[in-house]
Amino acid sequence: VFFFFSMTVSFFLKQSGNKAKGRFNAIFYGICIVVICLLFTLPFHILEGVNRDVFSEISTNVYLNLFFFLIFTVFAISFFGAFEISMPSKLSNKVDNASNKGGLVGIFFMALTLIIVSFSCIGPALGFVFGTSLNSDGGATILTFAMFGFGLGLALPFMIFALLPNLMGNLPKSGGWLNTVKVVFGFVELALAFKFLSNADIGMEWHLLEREMFIAIWVAIFAALTLYLFGKITLPHDSPLPFLSVGRMLLGVVTLAFTIYLIPGLWGAPLKLISTFTPP
Repeated sequence: VFFFFSMTVSFFLKQSGNKAKGRFNAIFYGICIVVICLLFTLPFHILEGVNRDVFSEISTNVYLNLFFFLIFTVFAISFFGAFEISMPSKLSNKVDNASNKGGLVGIFFMALTLIIVSFSCIGPALGFVFGTSLNSDGGATILTFAMFGFGLGLALPFMIFALLPNLMGNLPKSGGWLNTVKVVFGFVELALAFKFLSNADIGMEWHLLEREMFIAIWVAIFAALTLYLFGKITLPHDSPLPFLSVGRMLLGVVTLAFTIYLIPGLWGAPLKLISTFTPP
């Protein structure tokens, strides 16, 4: 990922006649990434204009909640390394061909190519942003702010490295730690998936996912995450773990503490930290 950042910024700095123009192009590239992310939210503003209650209906719709549960579960399994989620190759090829055009239009299509080609990595994160935003009270506005933050986070490295190219020499090398980040987010997405299943369970009055069962599932998920962080569980794309890094150990301690915090909830403890997630 970081290699891709440095390669792209270097391309902008070298392809222009002067460094100032190269930096401008790289910054414009980052702006295009943010704009494209914001364009994804436009249809939801249109829907909200037609029906002010559309997001309330989405958050309580049983079938949409089941759909989000399935999407989050699939994304989590993808983060665990079972398979890669990617956009159709024909679409990415067409957009990539369009990026060969000169000028600012070509740069815009380069940004679109980045988002399409990297969908296997950012797709689950986008699903998380869309799913949680559409199930909130803020509707399209919350989604727009969320996508703005997502796009800005994706674009900032290009802008920073374009303005300060010397920093590229200090970039961390890619390796197993990147897969660890994906797996951690996979566990988080899996935990959040059950929030949507809980919404559907309440709407249909199935009573299959009562509060105690929900908390038990979360205990199992975060206990598994704790074991993963401490190296007791390995997944397909993990690199050998000769020792625990300080960061990984501290994160493992945090997840262990959170798991222990959840356990009294099985016997009715209030668990105020997650009261908005658990069933009543």
